[in-house]
Amino acid sequence: MSKKNSDTEKKEPEKMVDSKLSLILRYSAEISACDNLETIVSLIADETKELLEADRCSVYLLDNGDDQLYSWVSHGLKSEIIRFPAGKGLAGFSAKTGETVNIKDAYSDERFNPEFDRRTGYRTRTVLCMPLKTLTGDIIGVFQVLNKKSGVFTPQDEDILSMLSNHAAGAVEKTMLYEEIRESFTSFINTLAETIDARDPMTAGHSSRVCSYALLMADKMNYNPTKREILKYAALLHDLGKIGVREAVLTKPGRLDPAEREHIQRHVLVTKKILERTHFQPKFREVPLVASSHHENYDGSGYPNGYSGEDIPEISRIMAVADVFDAVTYKRHYREPMPFKDVIRIFKDGSGSKFDSRCVKAFFKIEVYKILKIMTSGTEKEITENSLDIFKDITLEDFLSHLDKGSGPVVKEFSKFYPATDLKNVS
Repeated sequence: MSKKNSDTEKKEPEKMVDSKLSLILRYSAEISACDNLETIVSLIADETKELLEADRCSVYLLDNGDDQLYSWVSHGLKSEIIRFPAGKGLAGFSAKTGETVNIKDAYSDERFNPEFDRRTGYRTRTVLCMPLKTLTGDIIGVFQVLNKKSGVFTPQDEDILSMLSNHAAGAVEKTMLYEEIRESFTSFINTLAETIDARDPMTAGHSSRVCSYALLMADKMNYNPTKREILKYAALLHDLGKIGVREAVLTKPGRLDPAEREHIQRHVLVTKKILERTHFQPKFREVPLVASSHHENYDGSGYPNGYSGEDIPEISRIMAVADVFDAVTYKRHYREPMPFKDVIRIFKDGSGSKFDSRCVKAFFKIEVYKILKIMTSGTEKEITENSLDIFKDITLEDFLSHLDKGSGPVVKEFSKFYPATDLKNVS
């Protein structure tokens, strides 16, 4: 063999190693920058498949509640989720024993479960399984890599998968912990909001509905996940300061006198004061200001600070629309729900003055059936399939033309859920 050929043969493996190291570094950077479990696991599966030159890769996570493995990501399955008892098949064996499984011929191994192949028509040949272990040695899932494109899985493949599994386990564990903390925090916020609303049975569910309306508007305004979370927490907590409002004022059956009005308006200052003492992650630090600014008007006529225009946080401007809509469409101590034409007029007349016109525009892009689902949540009224067909693709803006035309099928159906549609006044 000539020296030239020998040098070429040496360079080829070196190129392969360099290529794989580049891939590992690239994926590692992407994984580290992500805090979404589904995205992280998808990246890990793609990385493993590419690095090990395999046909498919599945990542199974362990559900300790019912001692099952479930496919979080699995190439070739689209959105189907597979669940099976931990301990079943090669992946189950790896999960139960903590051992790496490297099989050259799946059908010659008695531990292999051919059920999936029979159901899908896929033919499994070579299999490499490795458990996902936390730093403390707890197994949280399994990597399963199928069908090496050339030959069988090698000890080098096992080394690469071991490195990937360590990285993956750390990322998955961190993200699962973060998700659990976030769910606990959200649950606490929801409970707190319900507790405040429960002080007055007539406003029960107000904060939750305001949050739901506001999130629909945010979707129309293309909010990113972080901004949606800020909006969610601020909307749920926007009336937190009412904990300091006297019961007699909060539940007064008639109109408030000037002193009582001033007293209840102070709830936004109390909201801000309480939330400023609460520890929020850096990305949620604006929640206190946003939550306490929902009564500021776009023209500067609101309270507590008389902010106007862009000086009011945009999220607060969204909440202002949602808050007023819920207030006028629900019974209060001093009035019944408004006729829906009057409700619409509030926002049409107030666009650009009391309300930010962009937020009003986003509000009127919301589909009617979504609005009704929120309005009827927790009641005996239910949006049926027939109702969905009638309201199909009809936005609030579209609904105005139906109101103007008269009591057609859309308006009549709407009145079943909102009696104050005021059909007698429909021209």
